[in-house]
Amino acid sequence: MRIVWFVLALSLSVIGCNSSGGGGSAPVDKHTDDLIALGAQIKKDTGGNVIEIDLTGKPVGNSDLALIARHTRLQKLWLSSTGVTDVGLIDLQSMKRLRVLGLARTGITDAGLKHLAAIKSLREVYFFPTKVTDGAVDELKAALPGVRVIY
Repeated sequence: MRIVWFVLALSLSVIGCNSSGGGGSAPVDKHTDDLIALGAQIKKDTGGNVIEIDLTGKPVGNSDLALIARHTRLQKLWLSSTGVTDVGLIDLQSMKRLRVLGLARTGITDAGLKHLAAIKSLREVYFFPTKVTDGAVDELKAALPGVRVIY
Protein backbone atom coordinates (compact mmCIF):
# COMPACT_ATOMS: atom_id res chain seq x y z
CA MET A 1 0.00 0.00 0.00
CA ARG A 2 2.87 2.40 0.79
CA ILE A 3 4.28 1.85 -2.69
CA VAL A 4 0.95 2.81 -4.31
CA TRP A 5 0.81 6.06 -2.30
CA PHE A 6 4.44 6.83 -3.13
CA VAL A 7 3.86 6.29 -6.85
CA LEU A 8 0.67 8.36 -6.76
CA ALA A 9 2.40 11.23 -4.91
CA LEU A 10 5.36 11.11 -7.28
CA SER A 11 3.04 11.16 -10.31
CA LEU A 12 1.15 14.17 -8.98
CA SER A 13 4.35 16.13 -8.31
CA VAL A 14 5.61 15.46 -11.85
CA ILE A 15 2.28 16.51 -13.36
CA GLY A 16 2.28 19.69 -11.24
CA CYS A 17 5.77 20.67 -12.39
CA ASN A 18 4.89 20.28 -16.05
CA SER A 19 1.58 22.14 -16.06
CA SER A 20 1.42 25.75 -17.18
CA GLY A 21 0.52 27.03 -13.75
CA GLY A 22 2.54 24.66 -11.60
CA GLY A 23 5.99 26.18 -11.45
CA GLY A 24 7.34 25.24 -14.88
CA SER A 25 10.31 27.24 -16.13
CA ALA A 26 8.94 28.32 -19.54
CA PRO A 27 8.20 32.07 -19.63
CA VAL A 28 4.66 33.21 -20.25
CA ASP A 29 4.59 35.80 -23.03
CA LYS A 30 1.71 38.13 -22.20
CA HIS A 31 2.04 40.00 -25.49
CA THR A 32 1.60 36.98 -27.77
CA ASP A 33 -2.19 37.18 -27.61
CA ASP A 34 -2.06 40.71 -29.01
CA LEU A 35 0.06 39.50 -31.93
CA ILE A 36 -2.32 36.64 -32.63
CA ALA A 37 -5.20 39.14 -32.66
CA LEU A 38 -3.35 41.00 -35.42
CA GLY A 39 -3.14 37.75 -37.40
CA ALA A 40 0.58 37.21 -36.86
CA GLN A 41 2.40 34.00 -37.53
CA ILE A 42 4.82 33.57 -34.64
CA LYS A 43 7.93 31.47 -34.09
CA LYS A 44 9.41 30.96 -30.64
CA ASP A 45 12.73 29.65 -29.40
CA THR A 46 13.02 26.71 -27.00
CA GLY A 47 12.67 29.11 -24.07
CA GLY A 48 9.31 30.37 -25.33
CA ASN A 49 10.60 33.75 -26.52
CA VAL A 50 9.17 35.20 -29.72
CA ILE A 51 11.98 35.28 -32.29
CA GLU A 52 10.05 35.76 -35.54
CA ILE A 53 6.83 37.57 -36.37
CA ASP A 54 5.22 37.51 -39.81
CA LEU A 55 2.47 40.07 -40.39
CA THR A 56 2.68 40.11 -44.18
CA GLY A 57 -0.54 41.38 -45.69
CA LYS A 58 -2.22 41.96 -42.32
CA PRO A 59 -4.00 45.20 -41.35
CA VAL A 60 -1.02 46.48 -39.37
CA GLY A 61 -0.12 50.12 -38.97
CA ASN A 62 2.40 52.31 -37.20
CA SER A 63 0.66 52.09 -33.82
CA ASP A 64 1.14 48.31 -33.80
CA LEU A 65 4.94 48.58 -33.93
CA ALA A 66 5.16 49.62 -30.26
CA LEU A 67 3.48 46.32 -29.37
CA ILE A 68 5.90 44.41 -31.56
CA ALA A 69 8.89 46.18 -30.00
CA ARG A 70 7.99 44.63 -26.62
CA HIS A 71 9.41 41.36 -27.92
CA THR A 72 13.01 42.10 -27.02
CA ARG A 73 14.38 38.81 -28.38
CA LEU A 74 12.81 39.26 -31.81
CA GLN A 75 15.21 38.44 -34.65
CA LYS A 76 13.01 38.50 -37.76
CA LEU A 77 10.08 40.78 -38.53
CA TRP A 78 8.04 40.65 -41.72
CA LEU A 79 5.83 43.70 -42.34
CA SER A 80 5.46 43.50 -46.12
CA SER A 81 2.18 44.71 -47.61
CA THR A 82 1.12 46.49 -44.42
CA GLY A 83 0.27 50.10 -43.58
CA VAL A 84 3.62 50.75 -41.92
CA THR A 85 5.31 54.06 -42.78
CA ASP A 86 8.45 55.93 -41.73
CA VAL A 87 6.93 57.23 -38.49
CA GLY A 88 6.32 53.74 -37.11
CA LEU A 89 9.92 52.66 -37.56
CA ILE A 90 10.94 54.83 -34.60
CA ASP A 91 9.44 52.18 -32.29
CA LEU A 92 11.73 49.51 -33.71
CA GLN A 93 14.94 51.37 -32.79
CA SER A 94 15.02 49.73 -29.35
CA MET A 95 15.19 46.22 -30.83
CA LYS A 96 18.74 45.09 -30.07
CA ARG A 97 18.45 41.62 -31.63
CA LEU A 98 16.49 42.34 -34.81
CA ARG A 99 18.46 40.91 -37.72
CA VAL A 100 15.98 40.65 -40.60
CA LEU A 101 13.31 43.20 -41.49
CA GLY A 102 10.87 42.90 -44.39
CA LEU A 103 9.26 46.16 -45.49
CA ALA A 104 8.34 45.37 -49.09
CA ARG A 105 5.27 47.12 -50.47
CA THR A 106 4.97 49.57 -47.55
CA GLY A 107 4.99 53.36 -47.29
CA ILE A 108 8.68 53.49 -46.36
CA THR A 109 10.75 56.34 -47.80
CA ASP A 110 14.29 57.65 -47.35
CA ALA A 111 13.25 59.24 -44.02
CA GLY A 112 12.45 55.79 -42.59
CA LEU A 113 15.89 54.46 -43.36
CA LYS A 114 17.39 57.02 -41.00
CA HIS A 115 15.43 55.35 -38.16
CA LEU A 116 16.68 51.92 -39.20
CA ALA A 117 20.30 53.05 -39.01
CA ALA A 118 19.92 52.99 -35.21
CA ILE A 119 19.25 49.22 -35.22
CA LYS A 120 22.87 48.06 -35.19
CA SER A 121 21.92 44.35 -35.22
CA LEU A 122 20.23 44.53 -38.66
CA ARG A 123 21.79 42.23 -41.27
CA GLU A 124 19.07 42.05 -43.97
CA VAL A 125 16.44 44.59 -44.99
CA TYR A 126 13.89 44.16 -47.78
CA PHE A 127 12.33 47.30 -49.34
CA PHE A 128 11.08 46.41 -52.80
CA PRO A 129 9.05 48.20 -54.17
CA THR A 130 9.04 51.37 -52.09
CA LYS A 131 10.01 54.98 -52.58
CA VAL A 132 13.49 54.40 -51.16
CA THR A 133 16.31 55.91 -53.24
CA ASP A 134 19.82 54.65 -53.97
CA GLY A 135 21.33 57.50 -51.94
CA ALA A 136 19.36 56.59 -48.81
CA VAL A 137 20.33 52.92 -49.20
CA ASP A 138 23.99 53.94 -49.46
CA GLU A 139 23.64 55.95 -46.24
CA LEU A 140 22.05 52.97 -44.47
CA LYS A 141 24.86 50.71 -45.65
CA ALA A 142 27.42 53.21 -44.35
CA ALA A 143 25.68 53.33 -40.97
CA LEU A 144 25.32 49.52 -40.81
CA PRO A 145 28.42 47.99 -42.43
CA GLY A 146 27.69 44.54 -43.78
CA VAL A 147 23.93 44.99 -43.98
CA ARG A 148 22.33 43.40 -47.04
CA VAL A 149 19.66 45.61 -48.57
CA ILE A 150 17.27 44.22 -51.17
CA TYR A 151 15.24 46.94 -52.89
